[in-house]
Amino acid sequence: MNPATEPAEAAFVGRAEEREKLDRRLAEVRDGHARTVLIGGDAGVGKSRLVATFAESARATGAHVLSGACEEHFGDPMPYRPLLELLENFAREHGDKAGEVGGPAYERLARFFDLGGDSMTSPQQVFLSVRRMLDDLGADTPVVLIIEDLHWADPSTLDLVRHLGQARQDDRRLLLICTFRQSELSRDNPLWKLMAGPAFVRQTERIELPAFTRTELSEFLDAVNGGRTDPQLVKLCYDWSDGIAFYAEQLIATGALNSQDDVRLPPNMESLVLARLIGLGEDALKVLRVAAVAGRAMSRQLLRTVSGLPPEALREALQECFDRQMLMTGQDDGDVYRFRHALLREAVYQGTVRDTQVDLHTAMAEALTDDPGLSLTEGSATAELASHWYQADVRPKALASAVQAGQLAARTLAFPSAEVQYGRALQLWRQVADPEELAGVGRVQLLIEAADAARWSGHVDRAVEYIREAIEETTAGSTTDRRAELQERLATYLWEAGQKAESTKAFQEAKRLLDGKPPSAMEARVLAGIALAYLQAGHYVDGKKEADKALELARKVGASAEEGRALNVSGLARCMLGDQDGVERLRRSLEIAQTVHHIEDLFRAYGNLGLVLEHAGRLRESAEVTKQGLEEARQLDLANTRQGTVLANNSSAALVLLGEWDDAERIITEVSLERPVAESLYPRLTLAEIKVARGDYGQAHDLLTSIATVEHGEDPRFLGPLHTIRAELALCEGDRARAVDEVKRGVEAVRGSDNSVELLRLCAVGLRAAADGATRKGATEADRVSARAIGDWLAHEGSGAAPESPTAETEQLVLLCKAERQRIQGTDSDALWSKVVAGWAEPDRPYPAAYAGFRQATAAAAAGDKTAARSILRDVHKVVTKLRAEPLRDKVYALAKRVGLDLDRPAEVERPYDLTEAEFETLRFLAEGKDAAGIAAARNVSPRTVETQRGKVYKKLGVRTGGEAVALAHKEGLLD
Repeated sequence: MNPATEPAEAAFVGRAEEREKLDRRLAEVRDGHARTVLIGGDAGVGKSRLVATFAESARATGAHVLSGACEEHFGDPMPYRPLLELLENFAREHGDKAGEVGGPAYERLARFFDLGGDSMTSPQQVFLSVRRMLDDLGADTPVVLIIEDLHWADPSTLDLVRHLGQARQDDRRLLLICTFRQSELSRDNPLWKLMAGPAFVRQTERIELPAFTRTELSEFLDAVNGGRTDPQLVKLCYDWSDGIAFYAEQLIATGALNSQDDVRLPPNMESLVLARLIGLGEDALKVLRVAAVAGRAMSRQLLRTVSGLPPEALREALQECFDRQMLMTGQDDGDVYRFRHALLREAVYQGTVRDTQVDLHTAMAEALTDDPGLSLTEGSATAELASHWYQADVRPKALASAVQAGQLAARTLAFPSAEVQYGRALQLWRQVADPEELAGVGRVQLLIEAADAARWSGHVDRAVEYIREAIEETTAGSTTDRRAELQERLATYLWEAGQKAESTKAFQEAKRLLDGKPPSAMEARVLAGIALAYLQAGHYVDGKKEADKALELARKVGASAEEGRALNVSGLARCMLGDQDGVERLRRSLEIAQTVHHIEDLFRAYGNLGLVLEHAGRLRESAEVTKQGLEEARQLDLANTRQGTVLANNSSAALVLLGEWDDAERIITEVSLERPVAESLYPRLTLAEIKVARGDYGQAHDLLTSIATVEHGEDPRFLGPLHTIRAELALCEGDRARAVDEVKRGVEAVRGSDNSVELLRLCAVGLRAAADGATRKGATEADRVSARAIGDWLAHEGSGAAPESPTAETEQLVLLCKAERQRIQGTDSDALWSKVVAGWAEPDRPYPAAYAGFRQATAAAAAGDKTAARSILRDVHKVVTKLRAEPLRDKVYALAKRVGLDLDRPAEVERPYDLTEAEFETLRFLAEGKDAAGIAAARNVSPRTVETQRGKVYKKLGVRTGGEAVALAHKEGLLD
């Protein structure tokens, strides 16, 4: 990319391997070994950015950096264009001292190009002067000479590069770097001939700069935009730009990617891309137009059939397109031709008149109809045929083939493709006669299939629209099962879209339609859905009853898939009520889903199994199960669906509890945040929890604000954490009143549910807020009375929330509440907090254990045991530092300062018998047979000091003589 067109704010991303290689070559040049490096790559890939960044670092190390660029030309090129530029830059940089720095050779070159009277009669004299100037500059420090865009070089410049590249390498401090466009390297380009020379090849190194990977492109766009770029936009940008940095930035900046199906190139990019067509022969242009109408890729046989060119002319035209690197073969199949860049294909297609487009689309459709073997792959003929009939606007055939292509794509789980085809079919439905006969399905069935494709493509809102339309079109004569089926589907999609209340209504309507009808698999699905709605509202007992009804019914009618779904919900209900037999039901539901290949139930089973394992404190199992489910979703390209979001959240929630916050944040960011807010409430809340604990309050506020106006439903597993996190954020910001208010609202929201865990968590944070108010510096008696009143109220709520059959989690939360309440009353102790620490350490919960450890150290210090406090704080400090839990870390530092502990200094090595380092050294010298004078000399201290320390050693060891001390030391291995 020419520096003139490079965005000023472009961010340098990746290229670590290439930078490292250039750094190594510069190091070799410093040692007196000249090197030449040629950097090739596509236009816009970042060659100029790479060499500019390297040049800046080279200058910083003291190297001379000279640079010039060749110019594109349409007539006779200017000889030595880059040499002229670098001389001008050199004169500008050094001013009046340019002659002194550059030496006689520079002055001679300057006079020659200024026509100042110095005459050089041959190119060799110019070459020699350039070499002498570079050698003079490199006498004490290396020289980096950069020549860009060598594909546009004039013959004289190429001769100069050949001369410098093939000159002797030893005793020369020159690093010559040349960039060129790979796409311009055709056989008729003089640069190609230079690079094919054996002598030149032997003494030069070539680097091919690849396009960005998708991850690198995402990082680049984030840097350019100054924030996180929507992952879906990154994917679309990557597909169109092929990872070329300049193209990607321009596509984003101009808003060209507003639609997957209608990408309009901005004028400057279109001109840049189409400029590559200059000089192509007519037959080559025709081949490109045919290929562009076919798409990004087409089979060799289809191109031969449709182009109409004689075999010899076609071969020559194809060779020209290949030489100019416009077309290439497929990576695994030489019978597939592809455009090297998607934007080149789009520019050619947009530049082809509509009549020609229609004729070519029609010709391709007819050819594929006659011989499906002309398609790209064995299974792609249907999709290609549908696309060509649609683009040719042959509507009856377009409708029929779109439905076929959509059904085939759905069967192979290619849901985005299926969604596109179904969308086209629905668009064409009212534009043709007898659409049902053409399509082979009714419109309602087509809407159902389109909804399912949209749902699995991650567009749940569109799925809801399709199903609502199907319900509207369902006639009064339709079967009850059909109408119930539509309501059940609507309920499921509404739940996935975050519309919980509407979802419950749809399930109830489906149940009403089935009342009085014979038992059926559909009724079992509806009952399982109603049971799940109970669970989401925190009514686990009612949910269990409905789930068991669904299970009994499914088994009665022999519906295996529905049995698996009912087991799923029944197992979840049991586990939430503390019955661990539910885990086995969930595992069985997972097996059934895998056996019947039901992906919806498969992901539900993974998600709910992970949830109950987390609820049971089996955090590592939970994380592994949900990660496994998420990996299966990725393999099926379904990670960005609503089900993928649930798996991502359940996995990250377990990881948060385990203290693996970085992994949790990565999963949430990669899978969940691009989803609509209503579909990503839980992962946003989980991420907000991490941000609060790490002190990123601004980001926490943004996340909590994003979900504030969205329907929350009645799920205590969401409402409890929502108010808990809001309260913790208020506490961190020093607003205890707001924290208590959030706790009150949270208690009110979850009080009527069967979820004791979330209510106890709220009580714990509320008690913490009250305790902070009672123990803060300057607290008045009124403050303490108010805190005790809050504590009494929350203690009452907590005692009512404690389940009859407590779990390890609820017992631990009750103990935490007890410790916080005693803190309000000023009666907490390090012994009590020690029990809280142990309770959190057992299930590997590092963050709450660290908080409890901080309270334990505080209590120990208050009791006067600063030694114990210091020991505890060191352990807590390690945990909060690893977690990057800055607010708690700040509290730990403040307490450490009060007890005289410097956490930034390594802990002293613990020695037996509480010996100091000096006393231990004295004991060691005694064991070596030294007397007091010898020890004093060895340690460079006075004999009196040694006598004092020796006496302390005897006292601590409980001995009377040096011999006894040495004997004891050997016996207990103190000196080993």
